Amino acid sequence: MVDSLPLRLKRKLWTHFLGVDSWVGRTGDFRTRERHGLVSRPYYVYGMLRAADHARYVGASSVTVVEFGVASGRGLLNMIDCAELITAETGVAFRIVGFDTGAGLPSIDSYKDHPEIWNPGDFAMEDRTSLEKKIGGRAEIIWGNIDQTIDGFTGTLGPQSPLGFIAIDVDIYSASKSALRCLTGDPEKYLPAMSMYFDDVSFFFANKWCGELAAIEEFNAEHAMRKIDRDRSLPGLRPKAAAAWYQAMYVGHVLDHPARQSPANRKGLTIKEHAAFMSASALS
Repeated sequence: MVDSLPLRLKRKLWTHFLGVDSWVGRTGDFRTRERHGLVSRPYYVYGMLRAADHARYVGASSVTVVEFGVASGRGLLNMIDCAELITAETGVAFRIVGFDTGAGLPSIDSYKDHPEIWNPGDFAMEDRTSLEKKIGGRAEIIWGNIDQTIDGFTGTLGPQSPLGFIAIDVDIYSASKSALRCLTGDPEKYLPAMSMYFDDVSFFFANKWCGELAAIEEFNAEHAMRKIDRDRSLPGLRPKAAAAWYQAMYVGHVLDHPARQSPANRKGLTIKEHAAFMSASALS
């Protein structure tokens, strides 16, 4: 529908004096506000929306999303809020899982864990009981050292709710390395490509020999058919060509997933049709 002249004039005046973001925040639908980054924790909303869209693409009605490093719980509670909005938009349900020791960072074992920045016990959860009450059963928290809990969690994954988004905010190399073991199960446990957010990859001391970046490098070297690469779709056609969180977004590629082994059984598409297909399937 074409906007009326009064609406166009109102938008022009509004954006001139208050800015485009103000107009979009007031009038835009969910996806428009997401593209403009006008949502809380835009990197979580982006990753979870990608997960839901790609779940629909492969025919799944539910998707699993994970936050490694719950700490205060603000991120996990944000995931719960995001899930409600995205389910309303896409119809895809979410299984939300958080991992935390409950006692802050575990032991700092070597230079790889950035001892120049962090100490054992940093970011300890302040009020576990209060957080669990706020969650109210809408998400799971797996307590303990990730190295000891990750394999049990991976065993619960399946095609009925494949893993689709992972946020890693555990700071240190050793915990990140353990967390990435969740990507080593049977291919049907995952979406063919999963959005991933790494919280600690862009500070001055960050490098590919330490911390989360080292865990990514080593994971890629150790697995022939599972790879983690930066998200090459950002910024794409998003209104903001630069946002700090773009560089924290990666994609986990399940190269042995059945969907990536042979072409889909569909008719040939023209160039125009294929562009529409890519857009409608949230693949661009």
